[in-house]
Amino acid sequence: MDKKLILKTQNLVIHTKNSKKKSSIKDVQQLLSNLEYLLILFDKIEVKELKINDNLVVVDLDRNHLFIDNKYVNISSDLEVENNIINLNLYSLYLKDMNLTFFGDIKIDLKKESANFLGEYIYKNVEGSLKAQADEDFFDFDINVDKQIDSISFLKDFFRLDETAEEWMYDNVTGKIKLNYLKGRFDLKKQRPVINSIKGQAIIQNAKIRFHKGVKTVDTPKLTVNYSNDILSFDLDKPMYSNSKLYGSRVYITNLTSLKKGIVHVSLKSDSILDENILEILRAYDIKLPIKQLNGNLDSELLLEIPYLASKKMHAKGSFKVEQALLNLGTFEFFANNADVVLNDNIVTIEKSSVEHKDMLNANLQLKIDTSKKEAEGKVHINSFEIKKEKEELISLKDFDTNLNIDFKNKTTISLEKLLTKLQINEDSLNINIPKLSIAYPYSGLLRELNLKKGDLKIDIYDENNINFDANVKDLTLPLEKNGQKIKDLNVSGVVKNDVTFIQAKNYDINIVLKNGKKPLLKLKDIDLLLYETTNDSSKKEYPNVDIQLNNSLLKLDKEHIYKILWANLYLNNSKVDFEGEGLNLDLPISKDGERVSKLLIDGSYEKSFVNLKTKDKKLQLSYDLSNEKIKMFLENYDVIFNMNDEDEGTKENTTSYYIEGKNSNIIIDKKHIAKATKYNFIFEKNFTEISLNNKSTTFFYRKDKNKNIIVDAKNMNDEFLNALLGKGLIKDGNVNLSASGKDDLINGTISFTNSKIVDLAILNNLIILINTSPAIINPFLAIPSVVGMATSGGFNLNGYRIIDGKVEFSYDFKKKFLDMKKIHTEGNGIDFDGFLSVDFVTSAVDGKLKLIFFKDYSKIVNYIPVINYVLLGDKKRVDTEVTIYGTLEEPKYKTNLVEEGVSAPINVLKRIFTSPIDLIKSLGGIGDDKEEEEKKEE
Repeated sequence: MDKKLILKTQNLVIHTKNSKKKSSIKDVQQLLSNLEYLLILFDKIEVKELKINDNLVVVDLDRNHLFIDNKYVNISSDLEVENNIINLNLYSLYLKDMNLTFFGDIKIDLKKESANFLGEYIYKNVEGSLKAQADEDFFDFDINVDKQIDSISFLKDFFRLDETAEEWMYDNVTGKIKLNYLKGRFDLKKQRPVINSIKGQAIIQNAKIRFHKGVKTVDTPKLTVNYSNDILSFDLDKPMYSNSKLYGSRVYITNLTSLKKGIVHVSLKSDSILDENILEILRAYDIKLPIKQLNGNLDSELLLEIPYLASKKMHAKGSFKVEQALLNLGTFEFFANNADVVLNDNIVTIEKSSVEHKDMLNANLQLKIDTSKKEAEGKVHINSFEIKKEKEELISLKDFDTNLNIDFKNKTTISLEKLLTKLQINEDSLNINIPKLSIAYPYSGLLRELNLKKGDLKIDIYDENNINFDANVKDLTLPLEKNGQKIKDLNVSGVVKNDVTFIQAKNYDINIVLKNGKKPLLKLKDIDLLLYETTNDSSKKEYPNVDIQLNNSLLKLDKEHIYKILWANLYLNNSKVDFEGEGLNLDLPISKDGERVSKLLIDGSYEKSFVNLKTKDKKLQLSYDLSNEKIKMFLENYDVIFNMNDEDEGTKENTTSYYIEGKNSNIIIDKKHIAKATKYNFIFEKNFTEISLNNKSTTFFYRKDKNKNIIVDAKNMNDEFLNALLGKGLIKDGNVNLSASGKDDLINGTISFTNSKIVDLAILNNLIILINTSPAIINPFLAIPSVVGMATSGGFNLNGYRIIDGKVEFSYDFKKKFLDMKKIHTEGNGIDFDGFLSVDFVTSAVDGKLKLIFFKDYSKIVNYIPVINYVLLGDKKRVDTEVTIYGTLEEPKYKTNLVEEGVSAPINVLKRIFTSPIDLIKSLGGIGDDKEEEEKKEE
């Protein structure tokens, strides 16, 4: 068979029983393996249309050229056969089902049953060079790409991997890719690549790599992708995630092609802060660190191991070294001088930390956080923890150790075990809950100052200028009362706004205002203030520096001195209290316009047991020595109320001494007796009373000393003064003088009257009526001169009795209220009185005997007529009678001999005419003498 066959035909149909689905790779493999036999048997093969089952084939083969076109392959090549070596110089080798074209040389070693390829390829938009070697079992390749490409996803057509691996190879990375090489071995018998043989490297410029589909991409100017030993690694040059540096970070996938063993390793390194960008990446992997860094320094390294299989647990390990950083724990902002944060899967530990929170907290913290349970526990050493406003210290802890627990489930809650205190961290606030004030009491200056040991306290801190709080406090020792009961429990709420703090009691009308730079203000309505219990030191009587507003309250200076306040402003400052306000039900013995003063608008001060006050118009000024119960007052247009019984009885007025200077002021004695005055000095002490008074020309002096010596001296008392003093209009015109003294309850003295008319006195009025209706007066013989005399003198009529000159000697027993006028002598126009009279003011009984001398004008006329004066007047040259007075002041009764004398008067006249001629004669000689005596009396 030296000669070879030549096959030329137009059509050839071959039916085979092999129904296996073929591909271009298999077709080429079969072609190359059969080429040796074809060249041995045929010198030339030219078949225009070869139909093998459903595959239409065109074949043109000779010893120099090969062309085959079928369903899977189009090959055009020059042939060169030499010593069992077949060389194909490919014009093209086009694998139709793969859209892959090769250009280059194929060398087939028939003896070794191997083939080599060196050339180029074109696959879709990818061009590159290829080195390949194949034998009966394996196909080895070495591929590169000549130009930058947008993706290496074309490899999917040749290598199918796990979905996660393919995401990292083809989807998670974008940029301009330069495939430096891809080499490996393909098992022809098993029809799969030999994984450990495959190696590759690609350089991606201006790459974007996405660590997780839930986060943004990481930008890097250069990304080197290496694959070897089934490890795919991504090395990033100066990677940036938004504004955060991730220098040194890389991603690598071990066991890339194994679904069971494949693990994605994400190594993040950063010296940027642990801000939202870094946390966003962590959250994408369900790592929820409760810490966020706002500024400062950070050195962090985090390694994430994410298995392909969701059934396998992801692992995370990391360390974060923080220095001089502002952090947020939840929403709790604090400053870390340093802190080591270690992450081990779901456990985060914080060690070697030194933290601060504003000016409130300085502490060392050890914390273990379980991010899966969203809980943490640890210890804290509090170097200092202070919550204060101005000088008011709410909480102050120093060198304090306690365990703490943190709950991150809903809102971050920190529990301080030793203090039984919870801190809840919200998005906009920090809530502090102290269920037992007794626990916080040793660490709170404010609680100790207010002695608040029982109750609870809740504080909501939005920022240092916006704080709300609520408190229930019990067993208080406040200087406050309601309806006589001490206020021991308070339910209060408060607000701190900028530099002002408002506190309001919910169960009482109590408000407090605290403003920086100003004194605290306490507002009380219907609440009583015990001022003596407000002192910081009762022995020194030092008050807190606070202002107090009272509304309808009792002000208790001490247990004895209690005052009703309509409204008042009190300004407490150390040992002094200044005040202004309006007092009610004042316990002062003063009145105005006839009414006791029950309220006053006043201002003043209280210091060292002294109260000094004055009215707005300064018409009343007072200084009250509470320790010694002494009151000094200046009054103008106010009246003093004085009860004589207070001198001896144990009333408050009796225990309090008064030193009163009055101007245009009166002294009201026993409610109805008024001592009018333009000025006076009034001293009222226990067992001592003194009044020195002036009213126009009237002077009045009264004194009762500790030995009960009494002096009364009044001069020039006019009718206005005396009637007011007596409480009745008894005197008209003239003036009255009084001088008396005594001891204990008994005084003796005299009263003198000058040109005074006594009116509206029942005893006198009734006596006048009696005289005017007696038979002796209506005797026709005497009636005319009597009527003339009374009408012309104006001294003796039914409107009263005028005293030209009079004197009464009396004694008065203050205890028995008994007046004994031992000697009464008055001279008046028309009638004179001589006698005595006593009045018992307890029973109102009167008892006395008066001799009435009347018809004085008539006697004067008759006295100058000889004989007649004796006949009508008798030896004593006057007409008189005697009256006994008894009964009561209101209904006096009289016993007199006026009727008897009225009947016997004419008989006596006749008797003197006929039985006493000698006296008649004497009367003729005594006219001149009587006249001289009368003149002397008138002088």
